[in-house]
Amino acid sequence: MRPLTLTMAGFGPYAARQEVDFADLGAHRLFLICGPTGAGKTSLLDAICFALFGESSGEERRPGHLRSLHASPDQRTEVVFEFEQAGTRWRITRSPAWDRPKQRGEGTTLERGKQSLLRLGSTDPPLEREAEVTAKVAELLGLSAAEFRQVVLLPQGRFRELLTATPEARQAILQTLFRTAFYEHVQEALKAAAKLAREAKRDCEVRHRDLLARCGAADGPAAREQRAALVATLAAATAARDAAALAEALARQAEEAGRDAQRRLAEHRAATEALLRLDAAAPAIAADQARLAMAREADRLGGLLAESDAAATTARTAAAEAERAQARAAEAAGRLARAEAALADAPAREAAIRTDRDAAQRLTLLVTDVAAAAEAATQATAARGLAETAAAAKAAALAHVARAREARSAADAALVARQAIAAQQDRHRMAVQEATRQRQATEALARAATELQRTQAADTAGQAAFVQAAAQATAAREALAAARAMHAADQAAHLAQALRPGEACAVCGSLDHPFPALPRLGDLPPIAAAEALAAAAELALDQARATAGQAATAAQLAEQKRQLAEAALGDGPRDRAALLGAEQDATTALAAAGAAAAELPAREAASAQAGTALAKAEKDAEAAAAALDQAARTAAAAAATRDDRLARLPAPCPEAAALRRDAAAATARADAAEAGLRRARADLAEAGEDARGRAERVAETAATATATAARAAEARTALGQAARQAGFADPATLRNALLPAEAQDRLAEGIARHEQALAAARAVAAEKLARAVGLAPPDLPALAAALAQAAATARQTAEAAVRAQGGLDTLDRLLAEIDVAAEALAAAEQALTLRQNLADLADGKGTGLDFEGYVLSALLDEALEAANRRFATMLDGRYAIRRREEARRSGGLDIEVLDRWNAQPRPAATLSGGEGFCASLALALGLAETVAAHAGAHQLDALFIDEGFGTLDAETLETAIGVLEGLQAGDRYVGVISHVPELRERIPAKLEVTPGRRGSTAAFRIG
Repeated sequence: MRPLTLTMAGFGPYAARQEVDFADLGAHRLFLICGPTGAGKTSLLDAICFALFGESSGEERRPGHLRSLHASPDQRTEVVFEFEQAGTRWRITRSPAWDRPKQRGEGTTLERGKQSLLRLGSTDPPLEREAEVTAKVAELLGLSAAEFRQVVLLPQGRFRELLTATPEARQAILQTLFRTAFYEHVQEALKAAAKLAREAKRDCEVRHRDLLARCGAADGPAAREQRAALVATLAAATAARDAAALAEALARQAEEAGRDAQRRLAEHRAATEALLRLDAAAPAIAADQARLAMAREADRLGGLLAESDAAATTARTAAAEAERAQARAAEAAGRLARAEAALADAPAREAAIRTDRDAAQRLTLLVTDVAAAAEAATQATAARGLAETAAAAKAAALAHVARAREARSAADAALVARQAIAAQQDRHRMAVQEATRQRQATEALARAATELQRTQAADTAGQAAFVQAAAQATAAREALAAARAMHAADQAAHLAQALRPGEACAVCGSLDHPFPALPRLGDLPPIAAAEALAAAAELALDQARATAGQAATAAQLAEQKRQLAEAALGDGPRDRAALLGAEQDATTALAAAGAAAAELPAREAASAQAGTALAKAEKDAEAAAAALDQAARTAAAAAATRDDRLARLPAPCPEAAALRRDAAAATARADAAEAGLRRARADLAEAGEDARGRAERVAETAATATATAARAAEARTALGQAARQAGFADPATLRNALLPAEAQDRLAEGIARHEQALAAARAVAAEKLARAVGLAPPDLPALAAALAQAAATARQTAEAAVRAQGGLDTLDRLLAEIDVAAEALAAAEQALTLRQNLADLADGKGTGLDFEGYVLSALLDEALEAANRRFATMLDGRYAIRRREEARRSGGLDIEVLDRWNAQPRPAATLSGGEGFCASLALALGLAETVAAHAGAHQLDALFIDEGFGTLDAETLETAIGVLEGLQAGDRYVGVISHVPELRERIPAKLEVTPGRRGSTAAFRIG
């Protein structure tokens, strides 16, 4: 991976857009990253790591903390990193999530993080999903974020710590670097598998014993002997069941025959009763037949009956209409007389109408003059009021101008005050950051000290528990060995009892038995219990060993954390209360400055608004003065017009409203009189016409009534003659005989149904009589009792047969389960042996080296080999790093330095400062190479060392500079973060980071 360009915006201390182009280095490959403390040197490494992996270069810095405090609220934080990998150029862009101001309304909204990976020079679309981008970067580099920080961003001090650490501390560091927790998990998995195998074997034993106990047998053969007796019992029960079933079938047949006879007799009685009921209904059916015949005869004369009814109805209607015509004619004559009387005073009413019309015209002319005068007076009053209003508006405008001048002065003063407070914001922010760092370092040191006390106590308790568990395990093993020896002696005594002089021994084949074993007195100790106790003790020992190891590791890690916290705190104050108070004071001051800065736009806007308001007030005052002059001239003209029109009116003169009311009243009276006269004349004409029409209608209706009465009499006579000829006494009898069609259909259907039912009942009665001939009533209770007795006997014998079959089936299932359980027990014993052997091997029993220790020792050897290839080029090749020989034999991780000048090994801690630096750097590079190889990393053409060289003496510093210059071989970029002046003099290429009040800047300088 070769870096090409790095662009940052709103990131860390870099607020403005900042681009770092590595092409500016030219032929230089070694460059120094320099600048004041806190300027943002390490933030450059954070930006590269964040762009590639979405993480910073240090675990204590989170992506959410990388947004620049100098960035404006609406500025996006963004990092763009272009690099070359295997001849292909890539551009990756990444922005973290941030709270931006809402586009509408107040407050903020969460803007999600974005990422993009583009292959330059290709038409392929960029990858934008976070999972796809992360996977592609891991594929290109062959490293995860943690491995990238270990291989490309070298924290030199950590590897100096690795060089001089204790074996236990070195093991913890290597576990982190190579992530060998997997192998520890394998060990634990193998232990768990062995434990599960022991539990499975125990379960199989319990299952096998339980099955034998359910059979009531000591072993499998004894259980099989019980089967023959169960087979004989089953045969006897089956024969008894078959005999009882036959007896039950015969009893059931007899009972069913009795029920059939009883059913036939009952059916004969029911058929006879049904026939009798139908015979009894014959008279009613005959009456229905007569009723139906009369209704059908009446239907034949229905036409004459309808004609008679219609003629009678028409005659009644005509007579009623003639009576109504007479009444209406009389009413029309009266209305005509009233209309003639209403027009008797028509001439007088016409004269009154003319008088009212003249009075209304005269009053209307006078109203016009009065209204003109009143309008002029109103306009004069309104003009005077407008003039007074304009005078008041002018005074108010002048007062507003004075207030606007005062508001502008106040706004300008407030703006100047806020600008002075806001100018201190950066100073207060730096004070807050420093106070927060000091407080957090103090709290971290306190937590580390507490954690160290807890882990040391746990370590002491774990070691004591391990010693106790080891003693108990030894005692349990000795007890098990003694029990086994006693059982072996007892078996020999049993064999000795079967020996006979001259007969061969079953064990060795000898015919001589000089010293046969004697039986032991007393009970033997249970070997199974001894084995269980020994296994439990071994398990407890393993657990105690693991617990003690974990406690020791935790204590070492806690000590490291305490040392790191102590170093981070330095010589600063450690009083948490004082630090907290200082932080709160600085935070309060920063909040006040921030609030003042936040108010600046509003104050500036208020000042501008006050100036605008003042200008508007002055303009309004000028407009009010002009309006006052115009209103005064308008008021004078309106007063003159009012006086002229008042002079034209007679004196005294009523008001215009009264004149209008009088004119309207005269006009209304004339209109009403004219309308009444028109209505009276129209009523007279209409009444005369109506009287003539109604007189004609009286004559027409009288003639119609006479004719319809004659036709109705003729129809009644014809109907009476036809009814008597059809056999009806009169038309009323004929009318009563009528039935609707639905009623006639129902009568016909009822008659037909009765005839069909009667025929069917006679046939059924004959059939049932034939089926019941010769049958006697059966004794059903006796037959049912016999059937119940036979069924009970059959049920009892069947249950006995089922029980016998069930017992045999249960035994067969138990025998099959016993065989399966025996096979499972044998398989469980084999699985336990295999898994326990694997668990013991991985745990280091018998070898002293567990699985994880073996892997770590091999990886350390590989890293030391890579380190020595580099270390051989330093210090004239005098030294080499290796594992101690005794540690190599035991699989430990203790290392030493071999002095090739005298072939003597020495502890790494005895190296001088420069020698230790070279050894540490070689080990760092060797470990980085090994980590990269095992992580599958690709070619990496950049290396960054974040290390302070200020503690080195001149000779060691010279050696360090030579090493750094050698690292750039192979066209690799090597960046070093340092404040040492000698490095600035020796390294011509520099990436200078310059802090500022609005953020830092970074640029390459050559020379």
